[in-house]
Amino acid sequence: MARRRERTVTGGRSFWRPRDGAPEGHNHTRQLNDLTFWFLARITGLTAFAVLSLAVLSGEALRTSVLDFLASNRAIRRLHDFTTPLWLPLVFAHLISLLLDKTAQIRPIDVIVPFVNPYAPYFLPIGLGTIAFDIVMVVTVTSWLKRRMNNTLWTWIHRTSYVGFVAIFFHAVQSGTDFDAPLVSAIAWSTAAALAIIGVTRVVWGRLPT
Repeated sequence: MARRRERTVTGGRSFWRPRDGAPEGHNHTRQLNDLTFWFLARITGLTAFAVLSLAVLSGEALRTSVLDFLASNRAIRRLHDFTTPLWLPLVFAHLISLLLDKTAQIRPIDVIVPFVNPYAPYFLPIGLGTIAFDIVMVVTVTSWLKRRMNNTLWTWIHRTSYVGFVAIFFHAVQSGTDFDAPLVSAIAWSTAAALAIIGVTRVVWGRLPT
């Protein structure tokens, strides 16, 4: 019985084990198909992480008392309003690419329910990615419904975006080979550090009223 071809990723490179008896041209075409979805997943995942980082950073900056001069800055406000929904098409493209990539072993249920994927090497990062998706999806939808919601309830739901960012950060660090690249790693950790600093600043000096 023919063995299933598997792909492993090492240092950002892919290696394939061809199926027994498969024609060389067939293997080459299938490799290209796998690479297409794999690269799409990587590109959309990194872009979604960057957009979500900008949304959370700008949102924190707008409500931190020590940065009150930014509260009336239209550019920061527009950046936050623009990046908050922008992550949606990027994340959906990321998820669709993973679902179509047969070697990723991602099932539809893994997109919604965390920690049910049986793939042991990526059990934790896949689960963290699912948690991040669920949280930020709720935050985005409630942002559209803000005028119809109790302000206190909306504020607490909105604050869970920080938990979502932490989850997506470690999801990316543990499952993405791109984070081995010095530039990507430096930008990601700098963003996390900036969020941590602004978060501590809000605790010490307070936040502006909503």
